[in-house]
Amino acid sequence: MFVFSVGGGNPERLVSMNLVASLKLAREIGARILGVVGRDGGYTAQVADACLIVPTLSPETVTPHTEEFQAVVWHLIVSHPCLRANEMKWESAAK
Repeated sequence: MFVFSVGGGNPERLVSMNLVASLKLAREIGARILGVVGRDGGYTAQVADACLIVPTLSPETVTPHTEEFQAVVWHLIVSHPCLRANEMKWESAAK
């Protein structure tokens, strides 16, 4: 399971309970959990096999900085040569 979340869920404060439930199910069935989260990582950081916590630069910009970093990770994943099913549009147009 790959989690992109700012807070990572918090069952004690009832925050992102769908995420918490999904993480619990993933643990129950033996799935690996990877996360890219902000703040302290919340529940995701507690249960993940590997969790990258985006450093907080300013409390006022936790959400945009976390989401920007997540976008970079996402683009690296989807553009990896081993995962591409088709050539990307602009790369094929340059030929």
